Amino acid sequence: MKKITAIAILTLASFLLTGCWDQKELSKITVVTGMAVDKGENEKYVLAVEGINATELNKQTASGFAPSIVYETEGNSLSELTYKVNEGISRHLIYSHMRTLIIGEELAKEGIIDFIDFLERNREIRDDFNILVARGARGSDILRVTYQFQKSPSLKLHTQLDTMKKDWGGDPGVRMNDVIMAWTSSGRQPVMAAVSIQGDPEKGVSSDNMKKVTPDALVVLDSLAIFKKDRLAGYLSLEDSRNYLWIQDKIIKTSLTVKCAEDRYMGIRVYDTKTKIKGDMQGGQPKIDINIRAEAYVDGTQCNNQFDQAKTYKEYNHSAEKHLEKIISGTIKKVQNEYGTDIFGFGEVVQRRDYKNYKKVEHNWDEKFAEADVQVNTTVILRRTGIRTKSFLPEVK
Repeated sequence: MKKITAIAILTLASFLLTGCWDQKELSKITVVTGMAVDKGENEKYVLAVEGINATELNKQTASGFAPSIVYETEGNSLSELTYKVNEGISRHLIYSHMRTLIIGEELAKEGIIDFIDFLERNREIRDDFNILVARGARGSDILRVTYQFQKSPSLKLHTQLDTMKKDWGGDPGVRMNDVIMAWTSSGRQPVMAAVSIQGDPEKGVSSDNMKKVTPDALVVLDSLAIFKKDRLAGYLSLEDSRNYLWIQDKIIKTSLTVKCAEDRYMGIRVYDTKTKIKGDMQGGQPKIDINIRAEAYVDGTQCNNQFDQAKTYKEYNHSAEKHLEKIISGTIKKVQNEYGTDIFGFGEVVQRRDYKNYKKVEHNWDEKFAEADVQVNTTVILRRTGIRTKSFLPEVK
């Protein structure tokens, strides 16, 4: 019995004392936080990776060196290039903490599905990173622009997009699974956030860029990139991007500027909103109904309407509803007329509710989308007016 007990203890200890078979010492690795893919000059792709210099990200250990290194190499396959970058970087690269993938505009126009397959298939790369298009620039240029508060450009972009989505909208929050699902769906086309460089890209690579009140270069969220299958088709404005999020029921909070009198406006802060979409085929054409309900409060006004009167709320609710209907309908019509590609997923809605008739137009759904009758109905409820009900502003004549 004692022998059996001893064997059991030794067996248990052998499991408890084992280490990770693939462990790597921190002093021997570099964490990749960002990746950029551009069209190559001699070969198919140029891959640039940003590896962070951890000591420079800590205020106590920083000594003034560059917070990260960006190295690029050229080849025909990303699966090879992710390892080939060690021709210039000394340490083993870890890709599991990558936060941002930036695709150069020129490459996005030619098609990106070939290298996306590698990223989706690779077990060391997670699928929760931002996917962006570099508008009017190479993706590697975006990776090199430094910033004051977050010294790693990739981490700065990740935080920037997340904050923008929570506070105003504008970032579609596209991840790998979203892109793959859109590509494999007959009723939806992919979208991605687009960023650009404001200022001089050459000066943005210097650490001096982080020391200026007004940086020489700054990466800004620019617009929404629209795709047809795996090719870039064009861009929508930042406001259209916010409207896209509204249709997708992904608005967390946002602000609207609504006309309250001639050449005068009020600002409202939307803090709760819900979007429901219905759709089917009627007479061979798609019929889409979008219903949006939003709760908000008055954030500021240039008019002197008194909010101690019920009619003022009624008037402002109506003005906000009409404004919301107008801008969202305008975004849908713009996509229908200029691009004719269903980025909103209306085809998926029709497929769920009217499968039999959808199958008849599945293979030319984008053409049907361009002709679809889309109705937008909104309900806006103003709940509060801040700490003031009576306006001190003079009467508008």
